[in-house]
Amino acid sequence: MMPNNLANAKKKFPPTGILSALLIALLMFSPGLRAQSQATAPTASNAKATDAYLIMISIDGLLPEYYTAPAALGLKVPNLTAMKLGGAYAEGVEGIYPSITYPAHTTLITGVRPATHGIVQNRIFEAPNAPQTGEWYWFAEAIKTPTLYGLAKKAGLKTAGVGWPVTVKAELDYNVPEIFDPAEKPPTGKRTMQYATPGLLQKALAANPTTDTTTDGRRTAISEFIIKEYQPRLLLIHLVDLDSAQHTYGPRTAQALAVVERQDAYLGRLIAATRQAGIFEKTTFMLVSDHGFAPVDKKYAPNVTLAKEKLITLDANGKVSAWQAAAWPAGGSCAIVLKDANDKATTERVIKIFSALAKRSNSPLNRVVLPAELQRLGAIPEAALMLEAATGYAFDEALTGAEVRATDSDYRGTHGYLPSRAEMRSALMIYGASAQVGAKLRLAKMIDIAPTAAAVLGLWFDHAEGAIIRELIKPGSLPKIPKPNPKKAARP
Repeated sequence: MMPNNLANAKKKFPPTGILSALLIALLMFSPGLRAQSQATAPTASNAKATDAYLIMISIDGLLPEYYTAPAALGLKVPNLTAMKLGGAYAEGVEGIYPSITYPAHTTLITGVRPATHGIVQNRIFEAPNAPQTGEWYWFAEAIKTPTLYGLAKKAGLKTAGVGWPVTVKAELDYNVPEIFDPAEKPPTGKRTMQYATPGLLQKALAANPTTDTTTDGRRTAISEFIIKEYQPRLLLIHLVDLDSAQHTYGPRTAQALAVVERQDAYLGRLIAATRQAGIFEKTTFMLVSDHGFAPVDKKYAPNVTLAKEKLITLDANGKVSAWQAAAWPAGGSCAIVLKDANDKATTERVIKIFSALAKRSNSPLNRVVLPAELQRLGAIPEAALMLEAATGYAFDEALTGAEVRATDSDYRGTHGYLPSRAEMRSALMIYGASAQVGAKLRLAKMIDIAPTAAAVLGLWFDHAEGAIIRELIKPGSLPKIPKPNPKKAARP
């Protein structure tokens, strides 16, 4: 995800961090609140439910080459290889903008872009002169469009989620949502305990004890328990340790590859759990990721530039006392947000400032992305413009100091760049009941994954932007899906 946000607050949770502490604590304490369902049902259609099962596994930051060319990287990934050879896959997936975790995971279960579903960033924008809580888009109520789990729930299907972004208080029957308190250093598991399905974590730990204290090890153990105990028709799983390793060390590094091999073993365990539960023959696995990765060694702070241009005013203590424009970084991209969205003079001024910077030699900017293009991309509606970082650069939130500086020693990779950049390609494999064995697609679209997943379950979205990826689906394996709504928006 992003410096100062995902890499620091999460590093997708350090191995000895939030979820490990949570599970240990749950031996003694019970959660305080019951997970609550969303108040409104999605306005989407449903076909007659089949007896199909779908498990969508997101390995955050999984690069396609980790399964298309593992030998070239020295990877030993027998389960990824078996899924590729025994299933169908895309050589890459074109994602969304900005190419970061929470917007992407919401697209994966809605089939629309961020501007439509409403999750436009990981962290909620806070005016620079307001208290900086660091809160993220945790709560499912922020999603503006129908979700895959909402359709399944409406059709009477049992659903579950483990660590899936933006699912706090989601309408999931069994839920361990991803949430932490940004004020805690390091974060603890108190908020996850508060919002997880009551008793689920205690039962999972007692029934499936493990010495693997990594976040993904724990999430896998919980998922195994849910599969064997409850056999949900839809299960969403989010594994995060690879993202953390690639932020810290960079993509394709020895440390990152070691995590890939560990996660390959987790995949094997999840598949084995469906066999033990007696549902393997009816289960379709969709292995996805949310973004690619690029190495970085420099960072640029647009707020420092804005302060120099008197668009941000700092007091004697370096705190913001007034502002007209501010940066909202997302790794390799950065939105510029105006205090007054209708301030045309400031809009023109910031475009002029950053366009001139982008034209300089050795600029930290690749280019400026203007509103018309942002609209086509379905990106952040609040942005007056977005900045696209040059190769090797990420964005920083600093208000003072040098505009350009070296990245921290524990921040060597990022994402967030335009989805047209090849290094931002994400992953897709389909394995099991509905997979067309041997099928391969050069480039899939992230917006097509949710409609495909829904179709496997005999469901459909009336207003998804994407379409079913029939090239990777076994002919005759899907229930009859009604013709698309002719009024739905055309794909750009």
